[in-house]
Amino acid sequence: MRDNNIGNKIKALRKSQGVTQEQLAEKVGIDDKHLSKIENNKHQPSYATLCKIAEALDFPLVDNDIKNEDMENPIYVKSLKVLNSAQNDEERLNYLEALKLVQKIMKNK
Repeated sequence: MRDNNIGNKIKALRKSQGVTQEQLAEKVGIDDKHLSKIENNKHQPSYATLCKIAEALDFPLVDNDIKNEDMENPIYVKSLKVLNSAQNDEERLNYLEALKLVQKIMKNK
């Protein structure tokens, strides 16, 4: 069974690059204890924090046209939770396409 938890994926990516929690936390600008809680699935990262982690680990996120002012929007946090709830890659891609469509519709309002 695949691991669909974002914290475990962050930890695996960090370790694969030989980066310590302290090093990553410093690059991202968060406390290493907070990063530990994210990696151990005790805290869900904000969208802004997730973007910083992705950038620090040179792992591009899905949509590069999201504006900085949108990053703290609770809708994005909920979207991350929806994506993280997917049971497999196919389901995650379906959720992602649905979220992109909703985003596009909202921008055109």
